[in-house]
Amino acid sequence: MRITNNTITAASLSSLQTNMAAMLKVQQQISTTNRLTAASDDPTAATQIMSATGSLRAIDQYSTNISAANSRVSSEDTALSQITDLLSRAKELAVAQAGSTATADTRTTANAEIQQIFQQIVSIGNTKVGDEYIFGGQTSTTAPFSASGSGATLDYTSTDPQGQRTLAIGAGQTIDAGHDGTQVLLTSGVLDAVKSLSQALDPSSSSYGTAGITSAMSSIDTAFGNVQTLVGEVGGTANRLTVTQANLDAYKTNVTTLKSDLSDTDMTAAITEMTNRQNAYQGALLATSKLTSLTLTDYLR
Repeated sequence: MRITNNTITAASLSSLQTNMAAMLKVQQQISTTNRLTAASDDPTAATQIMSATGSLRAIDQYSTNISAANSRVSSEDTALSQITDLLSRAKELAVAQAGSTATADTRTTANAEIQQIFQQIVSIGNTKVGDEYIFGGQTSTTAPFSASGSGATLDYTSTDPQGQRTLAIGAGQTIDAGHDGTQVLLTSGVLDAVKSLSQALDPSSSSYGTAGITSAMSSIDTAFGNVQTLVGEVGGTANRLTVTQANLDAYKTNVTTLKSDLSDTDMTAAITEMTNRQNAYQGALLATSKLTSLTLTDYLR
């Protein structure tokens, strides 16, 4: 087989291009700190990196959901604490007005405060976080409660707010971010208990008097106990969110480390390879330049 100058030149140039491509690839790995310039460099690692990237996106979304749930849980905890204080005050007034020293005047004065307590509870039932009523259930953009009347005609209306906000906080894990208005103020008996006390303190009501006040006190005690149950459930939800977020943080650290191990450039090894590639390229370039500069006279010497 005859090897011509053109063949030698083409082979030399091909070798130079191969060396240059390898050198540029290492340069890119160093400059981008990314070991893989294409999925074909390491298909197995590329697949694992894509999986890790997907996991990190999911973790970030779960953390966002937990943050939203924490906001709602914190707001509900504050609301329930306020309702607890208001029920305690209503009970104090009831005890005082059920005694033998109570008069029509003291009961009228107490009733004025009870009606304010009722209005405050309704206002708490309409607590908002952002643009949503946290106790609004499925109709979270509509105020769930409103109050009307006074004394014997004191009353409320509601949208019958039911349904909790369910959020995903992990793979296969969901959580109800708080209670709805029906659970907090209706099923618990809070509004009805305070309403009955106000009526028992109003002379125009059929339930006016000691017997009505005593009955209302019992309802307030029941409502208070129901609210404390809700407080305990909120505390349990808050604890679960805290533990879940801690687990997500640990998992995110592990996934991030795995992704880094798979994709990040080993700078020491890359710089060493870069130096070797440069030396090989310069040597090939020198050899090629000498080879391609030969003339017929050089061959005849």
